[in-house]
This record gives sequence, C-alpha cells and structure tokens, in this order.
Amino acid sequence: MADGLNASTIVARTPGLIESAIDDEVVALNIETGTCYGLNATGSRIWTLLANPVRISEICSALIDEYHVDATTCEADVIDLIEHLIEENLVVVASRE
Repeated sequence: MADGLNASTIVARTPGLIESAIDDEVVALNIETGTCYGLNATGSRIWTLLANPVRISEICSALIDEYHVDATTCEADVIDLIEHLIEENLVVVASRE
C-alpha cells in the first residue's frame, strides 16, 4: 500500500473525513472505518498541506522553510507519517512517479 513512497509521490487526504482542530493539534476521523487519529502541531501542519493533492517534496519544502529542519530528516519523517496515515485510511496516494 505505502510501498515506494518518495519525494515525487502525490498524496491527499482520504475524501469524507471529519476533522477538528484543538489548539495546535488536529484530530481526524474516518467515519467509514471508525479510525480516529490525533496529530501534534507539526503533523497538523502536514495535514493542512494535504488538503489538496500534493507532492511529498512540496510538503517537505514548506516544512523546511517553516521549521528550519534538515531536508533528509524532513523527508524521512514526512514519509513515515504519511505511511501511518495511509495505513489508517486517512491519506491516499493520488499518483506515483
């Protein structure tokens, strides 16, 4: 399912989710599966960037600028989170290149 994610993979939120912002955090609920997932401030920023289909590299570019994080670390952490969100049916792969 999440095999082969890389910087050029295009991902987006799964359609039909319910979400709620609480302070700097987001809770997302997939009502079809009953999956509820809480995201910290950084995860919530990534969630915001997933509102429309987006390349993982574009997510990383935004985070590198905002958080001044190392590009390699950022990409690994973003891919790790997106893999978890895919496993929880909260994110889908829109395209692989």
